Amino acid sequence: MRGAIRGARFLFQKAASERKYFPEAGFRFFEAPADSLGGDAVPLQIELTLTKQDEFIHKQRECNAITIRTAEGELGILAGHEYTIEQLSPGVIDIDIDADVKERYAISGGFAHVNDNGVVDINCVECIPLNELDLDKVSKYIEEAKADLNHADAIVRAKAEIAMELYEPLDFALRQTS
Repeated sequence: MRGAIRGARFLFQKAASERKYFPEAGFRFFEAPADSLGGDAVPLQIELTLTKQDEFIHKQRECNAITIRTAEGELGILAGHEYTIEQLSPGVIDIDIDADVKERYAISGGFAHVNDNGVVDINCVECIPLNELDLDKVSKYIEEAKADLNHADAIVRAKAEIAMELYEPLDFALRQTS
């Protein structure tokens, strides 16, 4: 039986000169579909709309760059960024309006809709300018949450984990600015 299988394999093998590792059309390059701007045009600036529930914080404001925090980590957005929709994690949004003006906001979560034509829409549940937060209070809340991480009640521990997820990025951002 073994000899028959070897013989059958031999019948299906081709000589090295006859083998084709890739089909002739395998690496045919084609034109990618044009983005929403059409052609190779890339916007020079981002057009940002930042909302907090039903309130506009920025409405179609031009800016140079945005940094957001997602479940996968930090994401930097420049004009012409690829299309994506991202769920925002609690933390800080950094907005570079121009070389001299930078804004930072503390958020509790939300969604960012990034279009390839330079339009970015960010919708947050809570969005507070970072300079309105008190570092001492945030540090106090972190200490309280750390104490509750070892609590016997599972609900208290879960609340403490949520608090840590919210307050640690704020603490880090506030310490950078002070």
